Amino acid sequence: MQYRADKNAPIGLFDSGVGGLTVLKYLINLLPKENYIYFGDTLRVPYGEKTKDELFSFVTEILNWFKSHNVKIVLMACNTSSAVVLEEIKDNYDFPILGLIEPTAEHIAGLDADKIGVIATSATIKSKAYSQQIIKLSPLKEVYEIACPGLVEIVENDITHTEQAYKKVFKYINPLIEDQVEKIILGCTHYPYLEEIINKFTKSPNMLVDPAQHLTEQLIHKLKELDLLNNSSNSYRKYYVSTAPDKFVKAGQRFLADCKEAILINPIK
Repeated sequence: MQYRADKNAPIGLFDSGVGGLTVLKYLINLLPKENYIYFGDTLRVPYGEKTKDELFSFVTEILNWFKSHNVKIVLMACNTSSAVVLEEIKDNYDFPILGLIEPTAEHIAGLDADKIGVIATSATIKSKAYSQQIIKLSPLKEVYEIACPGLVEIVENDITHTEQAYKKVFKYINPLIEDQVEKIILGCTHYPYLEEIINKFTKSPNMLVDPAQHLTEQLIHKLKELDLLNNSSNSYRKYYVSTAPDKFVKAGQRFLADCKEAILINPIK
C-alpha cells in the first residue's frame, strides 16, 4: 500500500549532538520549503562509544518522539546509528527512515578510485558498515577504516582550532595518507566541522566525501517518489536537545547560522 502522509508534515532528523546540523545545512540549501524538526541527544553524546543495546534504546525513544510529532520521514543524521541499528529498526515505524551509509556507498562505488579511507566513531568502524556496503557494490575497492575516538568531543566542546585538535586529526589522518587513499569518507556528521584542519594534512580539497550530501540526494528522490515534497512558503525549523541548549547553539552556529535557539526536552517523551 502506498505510504501516505501530509506534505506539510515536518522532516525529522537526529544526531547525538551538533553533528547532524551538517546534514540539515544541505537540506535547507536544497529543500528550503520543507519543515524540519532536529533533535540533538546532547545528554548522551557521543554515540560512538555506546553499545548496540544502548543505541537501540536511545534511537527507539527518539523515533517514538518523532512519531508523536507526526513527521513524514526521519533521517538518521548520525553515522553510528545508521551503521549499528538502522536495518534492525527501520521497519518498526510507518514513516520511512533513511541513513547515511547506503547512499554514500553507492556514490563511492561509482567513483574511479580504488583506495577508500573511512574515518568514523569506534562503533561505526566496529560495525564495518561502510566497508561491507562499499565492497558489496564494488568488490575491487580497498577500504581502510580508522576509528577516531575523541573527535566528536572536540567538536561538541568547541575546541576545533586547538593544538589538541590538530594532533588528534593528524594521528587519525596520517595512516590513510601513508596508505595513499584516494578518497576519505567523513564517517561521522561531526567531522565536517574539522574539514579545514583535515584538508591541511591531505593537501587536497577534493579528497573528502561528506555523506550528508548523498543522504540529501536520497531524501529528495524519496520525497518525489512518495509525492511528499512541500511547496509551502511558510517553512519552519525547530531544534530540540536533551541537555545544555545554550552550549548546543554556540557550537552549532559555527556550521549553521540558522540554529539560534534550542528547546530542552529531558527526559525524551
